[in-house]
Amino acid sequence: MEIILPSSDLFSHPGRLLEDHLIGVTNLSELFCQDKLFPEKESLKRLTRIIALSHDLGKATTFFQDYLKADKKEKIKLKNLPETRHGLFSAVCAYYLVKELLNRTNEDVGYYPFFAFEAVKRHHGNLRDVMDEAIFDEKDKELVSIQLKNIKEENFTILSQHLFEAGLPIKLTKRIISEWIDTFPEELKDNKKALRQNIGDASNYLLLNLLYSILLDSDKSDVVVREISHFKRQTGSISVNIVDTYKSKQSFQDSPINAIRESAYREVIDKEIDIDKKLYSINLPTGLGKTLISLSFALKLRELVNNKTQGKFVPRIIYALPFLSIIEQNSDVIEKVLKASGITSYNNILLKHHHLSEISYQINKNEDFESDSAKIMIEGWNSEIIVTTFVQLFHTLLTNRNKNLRKFHRINNSIIILDEIQSIPIKYWLLIKTIFQFLTEKLNVYVIFVTATEPLIIEKKDMVSLVERDKYFQTMNRVILKPSLDKDLTLEELYNTFKIKQDKRYLFIFNTISAAKKYYELSKADHKDISFLSTHIIPKERLMRISDIKKGKYKIVITTQLVEAGVDIDFDVVVRDIAPLDSINQASGRCNRNNSGIKKGEVYVFSLKDENGKKYSSIYDLVLLDITKNILGKHQKIQEQEFLELINNYYKETFEKKEQGESRKILEAIGKLRYDSEERENISISDFKLIDKDYSKKDVFVEVDDMYLFNWDEIPGNDNLRLLEFISQKFGIDWVKTGKIEKIDDCKAIEVTNGENFLSLRINNEKTKINLKIDDVRMDEFIVKNENGKLNIYDGGAKEVWSQYMELKNKDLFERKKAFDAIKADFYQYVISIPTKVKNSPPEEVGFLGYVRNAVLVDYYNLETGYITKDDRSLVIW
Repeated sequence: MEIILPSSDLFSHPGRLLEDHLIGVTNLSELFCQDKLFPEKESLKRLTRIIALSHDLGKATTFFQDYLKADKKEKIKLKNLPETRHGLFSAVCAYYLVKELLNRTNEDVGYYPFFAFEAVKRHHGNLRDVMDEAIFDEKDKELVSIQLKNIKEENFTILSQHLFEAGLPIKLTKRIISEWIDTFPEELKDNKKALRQNIGDASNYLLLNLLYSILLDSDKSDVVVREISHFKRQTGSISVNIVDTYKSKQSFQDSPINAIRESAYREVIDKEIDIDKKLYSINLPTGLGKTLISLSFALKLRELVNNKTQGKFVPRIIYALPFLSIIEQNSDVIEKVLKASGITSYNNILLKHHHLSEISYQINKNEDFESDSAKIMIEGWNSEIIVTTFVQLFHTLLTNRNKNLRKFHRINNSIIILDEIQSIPIKYWLLIKTIFQFLTEKLNVYVIFVTATEPLIIEKKDMVSLVERDKYFQTMNRVILKPSLDKDLTLEELYNTFKIKQDKRYLFIFNTISAAKKYYELSKADHKDISFLSTHIIPKERLMRISDIKKGKYKIVITTQLVEAGVDIDFDVVVRDIAPLDSINQASGRCNRNNSGIKKGEVYVFSLKDENGKKYSSIYDLVLLDITKNILGKHQKIQEQEFLELINNYYKETFEKKEQGESRKILEAIGKLRYDSEERENISISDFKLIDKDYSKKDVFVEVDDMYLFNWDEIPGNDNLRLLEFISQKFGIDWVKTGKIEKIDDCKAIEVTNGENFLSLRINNEKTKINLKIDDVRMDEFIVKNENGKLNIYDGGAKEVWSQYMELKNKDLFERKKAFDAIKADFYQYVISIPTKVKNSPPEEVGFLGYVRNAVLVDYYNLETGYITKDDRSLVIW
């Protein structure tokens, strides 16, 4: 007969028993460990079990229990008392419990107890320099001893029994912990001495990150989501053949370029794979369909790993891209691929994650997560395919921050697609190379490098090349590059000498926002079919313009580097201010991508200067510019077939001339586990910044006008066309134009159906908002205004979003953060970054945020060119 233990009457959170929380975290950590596949898996499972069961033992004190029961005012006072904090006490217990476990199983103790100590101690903070952490002074000893004395024996005995039955190696008693406290200073001294002598590789760094990450994710997931079934994967839902299925349903035109795309696709997919090889390269010219090729290969690799492990393990796919501007584009492609096989892109199948992600998570048509739970699921990368940014990926691999490291364990055993890898700063090449070599060796990670300009980050002998790249580069004959660098031109001189032909479409790419704005002003008087792009346009409008540009709406587009990396647009002629050669190559990729004209596309490169004679290219590294000018200066015309040789020469010279000093310093910090140090003369892991801020910036909220869409009462009816045209343009779905429209549910919802496709618009009970779902996936929200008795629907809501933001200041810190998460995605649709020191500074400041209200919009924001800085000669886009 099973004996049911009484509860300890100790609580971890309001209404949550401490033993239930500790065991809940343990169950999740074991589930997360099942996701891992490497030789030390069983050891990892045992370690994470002990860490999970002990991580909140310090909450057993009367100090913490009193804090939980206190009213709001008393809570604030108690929270700041050292005795209330539970991290250090729990960490000491974790240290000895892990040591006890390893001694009993005759395993090498190594640094495991110390890593358990550090993970538990910092599970509510960020990791620091282990040299600073390996200290347990008299003050610490006195604090932990006081906490121990203030644990009720009877309650702790019951708690200990629960945890012993859940997997602790011993039954904890206050006497045992007291003995541990007495010996702990000497234990840490020994660890500190050993750590000081060990200037190791990345192995210890990866292990500590892994233990810390699993604890963080399990802890936060248990507190907020709790239900373990939500974390069980949908590994069988995606077939290896979904890209082939998608391709078979498309009506691809017979053309030479499509034949080349198909040849490249088949070469990659038909290649025999040795899955013991972990590094792969897909190096193809721009416009050959690398998104579909890399996704299909990743799925094939995923299937092979699954088969090799007899179905025990299926890798996640992490698709990383350099810029936000192409996240939507690539995820839309993947969503269409899934849909062609009848797979709905719920968030546990396909997840987009970046710092502006909407806090929305859905696992089936009936189950939307609340914002708190949705945030946990999104930031924990709980999905089969994750589309994310380089910043999210690399600041998960190289950071000391709790928030970022929480998803580190998801990288273990994943397949990472690195698209446009040339965007990585050259100073980090050695660092990235070393980290990925360790990820493949130690954490069983597969990496697919996808690029049109393969930099020398990884040596060719260490990678498996999936295509015979020379063959494809030699086949390309779409573009001719014409450098004109013998003379520096002003913008006026360029405009007066460069003639626009009526039968061609033009893309002008400038190095600074200022230059782009000035050239737009010069051009728009003579050309009406023209558009402008830069990061000084609010994101909401910027995405709409990119969508229009893709559809060929404009004859002339004037922009910054914003469009270079992966944005799928196509022009007859590209004009580019001088930049490093890899940027010029990317700009060329926006020219005649589909080889659609009789004549070749033309790419012109000029050297431009401002009215004071200063070159706009001065924003770039002078060494890279010199190498580029030396290479281009030898040619009057360069055929596309020659690009590969030139870019190879460029990277070779770059690698020889650019120092890797910063990489070496961060690698040294990794070896020493120096996550963050108060001694600023030593570079720490926390000093890694993928994107350098070239000037100090501040965010500005721009309160633009709302855009009228349609009248609710005129659907079905006079506003059908307005509704369908808007949805078709915004979401790129043509089937709605011929769909059947009807009102349902007592006029509370509109449905549009066309065969298997459907969407719904549902008005809330207060008649203030409308939610749009396409194929049961929530896509957008619109504003409802009751005007003269009519329900008018608007896209935008800048005033409404700002009003919601201002209401946050009336909430406490926790509620404020939660409420902001709910509006964050909408809020940042109206936020741009401008230089901190700008003459035309925003008229109002709210904390660190500038605010341009609609009433003064004309003085600060131009609807065509964005923020009016008045002195923006050298502004760059990132």
